[in-house]
Amino acid sequence: MQMTFSCYKKKFLFLIFLGLTFPANVFSQTAERTDGMVTFSVRTVTNNGTYSPKNVLAIWVKDAQGNFVISRKVMAANRKQHLVQWVASSGNNVVNAVTGATLASHQQHTINWDCRNQDGILVADGDYEIFVEFTERNSANGGAAGPSTSILFSKGSQSITLAPADESNFKDIQLSYTPLNVGIEEFTDQRIHSSAFPNPFNDFVKIAFTLPEQSYIQISVYDETGKRINELVDGELPQGKQFVEWDGRTKNGRKAGSGVYFLRFFYQGNMSMQKLIKTY
Repeated sequence: MQMTFSCYKKKFLFLIFLGLTFPANVFSQTAERTDGMVTFSVRTVTNNGTYSPKNVLAIWVKDAQGNFVISRKVMAANRKQHLVQWVASSGNNVVNAVTGATLASHQQHTINWDCRNQDGILVADGDYEIFVEFTERNSANGGAAGPSTSILFSKGSQSITLAPADESNFKDIQLSYTPLNVGIEEFTDQRIHSSAFPNPFNDFVKIAFTLPEQSYIQISVYDETGKRINELVDGELPQGKQFVEWDGRTKNGRKAGSGVYFLRFFYQGNMSMQKLIKTY
């Protein structure tokens, strides 16, 4: 009996040692990870900078510890260095972001975020912050940094709608977070009327869908674990029949393996999914 107790004691002390020496992020994998979708919109207003109304803009996400999570929109092309706060946070990371040239004027901006990081992995529940920055100056060359703002929300099991007061350079700010709590399964929004052909497919699949009206839509591809592997559409499309193709590759150009994948349409606060089967 004494030998048995000693053996258990050693095992217990060894487990304590493991708990003390492993990095904290090993254990953080058990955190709740509620699937969900964030829609954020803002209208920028000039601050009468040198090149007004032309401006460059970035919208990105950080976690509660201030760590960069993902960029969702970077309109700057060759002038990204002037978005000094975004550069400092992201290191010029534009993975999974809508990108484009310098904007000719100020406008309303809308982005969706599927609560996944730049690697397509669903992030843990907790506080997150959406940041917006624009500039009409050469901010990286000794000029004054452009205006910026942010909005904080808690990702979890509860829906959230926020509409903070207007600011001098940021108007009509709105954020909505919707927990999906549906897992990765197939279901349809009857307004979308999506279809895929051929399905099963090998090299490519053509997706047809119908939009009841002109609107912003996001269409992404996920594997069976819920990891986002590619984003096919992220922007405004006209009313009517639409077509998009997926070449069976991930965002970084690698050919996806055979198996089951899911298309996820996010349109006007509603989500629709369709199963795809990829063969060799």
